[in-house]
Amino acid sequence: MAKLYHVVWEIDIYAPSPREAAKEAQAIQQDKDSTATVFDVMEEDGDKTVRIDLGEGS
Repeated sequence: MAKLYHVVWEIDIYAPSPREAAKEAQAIQQDKDSTATVFDVMEEDGDKTVRIDLGEGS
């Protein structure tokens, strides 16, 4: 059975508007050569947070 997780990816972006900042963040995540591959993953109860780097070993 699947569990619920809260997944966080953060980045600071300079942009002229919140929408443009979100669009830039999306472009960075979708870039196949991006190094933005680190996520903090928390279990539903919030007791444990694990940092996962999906770029390791690739």
